Amino acid sequence: MNKYLRKGLREIIIGVALVILGYYLMEQHSNWYKLAMLVGVIVFSIGFLTLIYRMIRKVDRNAIIEMREEAHKKDKEGNAEQN
Repeated sequence: MNKYLRKGLREIIIGVALVILGYYLMEQHSNWYKLAMLVGVIVFSIGFLTLIYRMIRKVDRNAIIEMREEAHKKDKEGNAEQN
Protein backbone atom coordinates (compact mmCIF):
# COMPACT_ATOMS: atom_id res chain seq x y z
CA MET A 1 0.00 0.00 0.00
CA ASN A 2 1.40 3.36 -0.93
CA LYS A 3 1.05 6.53 1.09
CA TYR A 4 -1.87 7.90 -0.92
CA LEU A 5 -3.93 4.75 -0.43
CA ARG A 6 -3.27 4.69 3.32
CA LYS A 7 -4.01 8.40 3.67
CA GLY A 8 -7.20 8.15 1.60
CA LEU A 9 -8.54 5.18 3.53
CA ARG A 10 -7.69 6.81 6.87
CA GLU A 11 -9.50 10.01 5.90
CA ILE A 12 -12.54 8.10 4.66
CA ILE A 13 -12.77 6.17 7.93
CA ILE A 14 -12.39 9.36 9.99
CA GLY A 15 -15.01 11.11 7.84
CA VAL A 16 -17.52 8.30 8.27
CA ALA A 17 -16.88 8.22 12.03
CA LEU A 18 -17.49 11.97 12.27
CA VAL A 19 -20.75 11.71 10.33
CA ILE A 20 -21.89 8.89 12.62
CA LEU A 21 -20.93 11.06 15.60
CA GLY A 22 -22.97 13.87 14.04
CA TYR A 23 -26.04 11.63 13.84
CA TYR A 24 -25.54 10.59 17.46
CA LEU A 25 -25.27 14.23 18.54
CA MET A 26 -28.39 15.08 16.54
CA GLU A 27 -30.34 12.44 18.45
CA GLN A 28 -29.05 13.95 21.70
CA HIS A 29 -30.33 17.39 20.58
CA SER A 30 -26.84 18.91 20.64
CA ASN A 31 -26.01 21.74 18.27
CA TRP A 32 -22.51 20.34 17.75
CA TYR A 33 -23.88 17.80 15.26
CA LYS A 34 -23.73 20.38 12.47
CA LEU A 35 -20.01 20.90 12.92
CA ALA A 36 -19.31 17.17 13.26
CA MET A 37 -21.22 16.38 10.08
CA LEU A 38 -19.65 19.24 8.13
CA VAL A 39 -16.12 18.23 9.07
CA GLY A 40 -16.97 14.57 8.44
CA VAL A 41 -18.21 15.24 4.92
CA ILE A 42 -15.19 17.40 4.11
CA VAL A 43 -12.71 14.82 5.44
CA PHE A 44 -14.53 12.02 3.61
CA SER A 45 -14.40 14.02 0.37
CA ILE A 46 -10.69 14.67 0.72
CA GLY A 47 -10.11 10.95 1.34
CA PHE A 48 -12.14 10.02 -1.72
CA LEU A 49 -10.22 12.49 -3.89
CA THR A 50 -6.95 11.11 -2.53
CA LEU A 51 -7.96 7.62 -3.63
CA ILE A 52 -8.89 8.91 -7.09
CA TYR A 53 -5.51 10.68 -7.28
CA ARG A 54 -3.78 7.41 -6.38
CA MET A 55 -5.55 5.61 -9.23
CA ILE A 56 -4.63 8.33 -11.71
CA ARG A 57 -1.00 8.20 -10.60
CA LYS A 58 -0.95 4.42 -10.99
CA VAL A 59 -2.33 4.58 -14.53
CA ASP A 60 0.10 7.36 -15.43
CA ARG A 61 3.03 5.40 -13.96
CA ASN A 62 2.12 2.31 -16.00
CA ALA A 63 1.93 4.41 -19.18
CA ILE A 64 5.37 5.91 -18.51
CA ILE A 65 6.87 2.46 -17.90
CA GLU A 66 5.42 1.20 -21.19
CA MET A 67 6.80 4.19 -23.09
CA ARG A 68 10.26 3.62 -21.62
CA GLU A 69 10.18 -0.08 -22.52
CA GLU A 70 9.24 0.73 -26.11
CA ALA A 71 11.99 3.34 -26.36
CA HIS A 72 14.49 0.88 -24.91
CA LYS A 73 13.50 -1.78 -27.47
CA LYS A 74 13.85 0.73 -30.32
CA ASP A 75 17.30 1.73 -29.07
CA LYS A 76 18.39 -1.92 -28.96
CA GLU A 77 17.09 -2.51 -32.49
CA GLY A 78 18.83 0.64 -33.73
CA ASN A 79 22.13 -0.36 -32.13
CA ALA A 80 21.88 -3.88 -33.59
CA GLU A 81 21.35 -2.49 -37.10
CA GLN A 82 24.36 -0.18 -36.82
CA ASN A 83 26.70 -3.02 -35.83
